[in-house]
Amino acid sequence: MSHDLIIVGAGITGLTAAYEAQRRGLRPLVLEASARAGGLIRTDRMEGFTIEAGPDSVLAQKPAGLDLIRELGLGNQIIEVRKPGGAFVLRGRNLYKLPSPSLLGLPLTWRALATYNLLPWSARLRMALEPLVPARRSQDDESIGSFFRRRFGGATVDLIAQPLLGGIHAGNIEHLSMRALFPRLLDAEAAHGRVLTMQRRDSGAAAKQASNDVRGEVGFRSLRDGMSALVRALEARLPPDAVRFASPARRIETAAKGWRVIAADATFEAPVVIVAAPAFVAAELLGDIDSDAARLCREVAYVSTASVALAWPRARIAHPLRGTGFVVARRASDVRITACTWVSSKWEHRAPDGVALLRAFMGSVHDPNVVDLDDEELARIARTDLERVLGISAPPVLTRVYRWRQAGAQHDVGHGRRMEALEKRLAQHPGLLVAGSGFRSVGIPDCIADARAVVARCTIPAC
Repeated sequence: MSHDLIIVGAGITGLTAAYEAQRRGLRPLVLEASARAGGLIRTDRMEGFTIEAGPDSVLAQKPAGLDLIRELGLGNQIIEVRKPGGAFVLRGRNLYKLPSPSLLGLPLTWRALATYNLLPWSARLRMALEPLVPARRSQDDESIGSFFRRRFGGATVDLIAQPLLGGIHAGNIEHLSMRALFPRLLDAEAAHGRVLTMQRRDSGAAAKQASNDVRGEVGFRSLRDGMSALVRALEARLPPDAVRFASPARRIETAAKGWRVIAADATFEAPVVIVAAPAFVAAELLGDIDSDAARLCREVAYVSTASVALAWPRARIAHPLRGTGFVVARRASDVRITACTWVSSKWEHRAPDGVALLRAFMGSVHDPNVVDLDDEELARIARTDLERVLGISAPPVLTRVYRWRQAGAQHDVGHGRRMEALEKRLAQHPGLLVAGSGFRSVGIPDCIADARAVVARCTIPAC
């Protein structure tokens, strides 16, 4: 069977690209190295539990995720975070609630700033002076740490930026790029000379306004049956033979009608190839075609992480667990975990009645070798840390360990320029494209939008 395009990778980007191609009347073939689709999206359902091994939701402010979910007929599965109890930051042995309203840990009202007990008073006063800090007019990229230090003061770097913004990406805030990851904060500074625009009163409108979402949808959404429902729905829209599992791509080379992909089990040709795999995989595949493009892909760093799902009888946990969970201020705490989601408090339909399901995270650029520990040791670390922080007085009734090796792309300072240079190199090779989290995307909605945009650019026989 002939194919119009070959997609390397059956994660959310690759599956969406295949679905979009199919929707446009094209014949896609997806080559997947592993035995399943979904990439980082994986849901396990057992004994009344719904456990996410990877991401548990999509950001509503980025509409591409929810648009696709509804387009696939899953609109009735969308669930919202349970009525808010807030999120926390662990400093020392104490959990400090993030102020409300706030955005990325930044207070949106004067009252929220005044009650921001995570920060010492001197840090709160320094943050209050942020509107007086001269705007940085340079268009050069900047790290998250540099931005927070400059705009809000040094204390906010370790207590807000590292646990909240750095924690999202398991990265080093002195390296992660503001322009690539949080451009809206830079845009606010450039447009208004300030980032914080405090309201006089607490108001849901303050958070809604800060979200800059014209449709009014804010926060996160998940699916009742877990995020793998999205993967299954995409697979169901494709022909049965559209995805070849256990078929890693080994090499890409030119062919008479476009491109030839040599996989572990067969060879395929098509006018268009979309590499929707990690950047280091793209580097290997592009090496014989364009050494500069391969080098640019190789410069994208990756980190490894692990998560441990644990469940206890609710009555054996002293903490009220009113909220979504906590992140750890690494330099101000002695636990090894980096965050914990209170899964059964955050989402409905995740655990049996009377049981609390928690999910602890480990790893990141600061603890890269934790994934090499065996399951028993990872579970012991998570259990010990959570017992100390939450006051747990019983062994867990469920334990599941998940590892993600070299799975977290790091969009470090200069990432935008690197991607521009990569696009220029690939423009010299019509029909050869890249997509996904190692390149232009941050999170599931971005991967979906990127996949659809890349396919929309393709015309057969050339792109």
